[in-house]
Amino acid sequence: MKLSTTFLIVCTLLPFTAYPQKSLLDSLLADKHIAGFEAVAIDKGKIVWTGYYGFQNLEKQIPVGPSTIFEAASTSKTVTAAAIMQLYAARKFKLDDDINKYLDFHLANPAFPDQPITFRQLLRHRAAIDDNVDYLHIFWDANHGDPTIPLPVFIKDYFSPKGAHYDKEKNFYAYPPGTKANYSNMGIALLGYLVERLSGQDFNTYCKTHLFRPLEMSNTAWFLKELDSNQVAMPYRYNDSLHTYQALGHGGFPDYPAGGLHTNINEFAHFLIAWTNQGRYHDKAVIDSNAIQVLTPDDFNLGFHTWFQFATNKGAILYCHTGSAIGVSSFISYNPVSKKGMIFICNGELENAQAWKDIINTLYSEAFR
Repeated sequence: MKLSTTFLIVCTLLPFTAYPQKSLLDSLLADKHIAGFEAVAIDKGKIVWTGYYGFQNLEKQIPVGPSTIFEAASTSKTVTAAAIMQLYAARKFKLDDDINKYLDFHLANPAFPDQPITFRQLLRHRAAIDDNVDYLHIFWDANHGDPTIPLPVFIKDYFSPKGAHYDKEKNFYAYPPGTKANYSNMGIALLGYLVERLSGQDFNTYCKTHLFRPLEMSNTAWFLKELDSNQVAMPYRYNDSLHTYQALGHGGFPDYPAGGLHTNINEFAHFLIAWTNQGRYHDKAVIDSNAIQVLTPDDFNLGFHTWFQFATNKGAILYCHTGSAIGVSSFISYNPVSKKGMIFICNGELENAQAWKDIINTLYSEAFR
């Protein structure tokens, strides 16, 4: 099941080096039973280091390399946020608009029907929208390939009172929108549908046209059918009692704007480069700089929780997001002052906060010497 929490990770930022040795990280990945792992570091708008470890497919003994594609899990939310913020920059909506102005059905928390749900609340995980695990686990707990339910159908079934999977108690929190923060996959999936409503394009097409193509992310997609299956890493879970890795198959779920991105770290780095470079990639504006500043301002307390804040051992601030899904883990981060950043994706499950801290501290110490 996708995680609905983000771990506090304390990392040490050190100067960059181009080619660190792998031995420490190799040993740690083996200890954490991670089958394959890839990472990238960026600095001053350029990729300055990449690392590839282990296997994208253990059965076929295919090593991880520059073309290996992983599921990005919840770090995908940063891309969905970028898409909606492009439309914000185009003045398609205001952050405090009631989203019902743009939907083709009426959505409200049934306990507080007169309280509007806004774009700002969705981006901050404060829309009082709950993840109904009793329903969603059928998609999250097993890898079934690409989703078969179109996003508009899935969203309406969940949020419309006439929907097949509407549940006024399990789909919503019992407090007014805007009053509390609770991580919500379905809230971000709803933003993906709002991209469709605002742009007139389906979410997948919008991202390909306005993000992936201008960022030169030709091997990045929301759906497996659009990728070379020989390049897609197999997700794994380690069985402690049998001391074996279980291949879990390739995944996808209908709330895919919340976690279904498939990419490799080199192309995901293009996205992070643009985000840390005022929205520009190869000197071309892709994401409006004002939209980036609104979402991730210098004063983190004024921003949104599509990116989370972590403090390093030396007091620097990182904007980060973690991702976990069945058989995969991911991490994306950058320092808002230095604009240096790090991404990793792997086909293994980091089981607790200590495992995350161990991996990231080691990775930073090797890549950022």
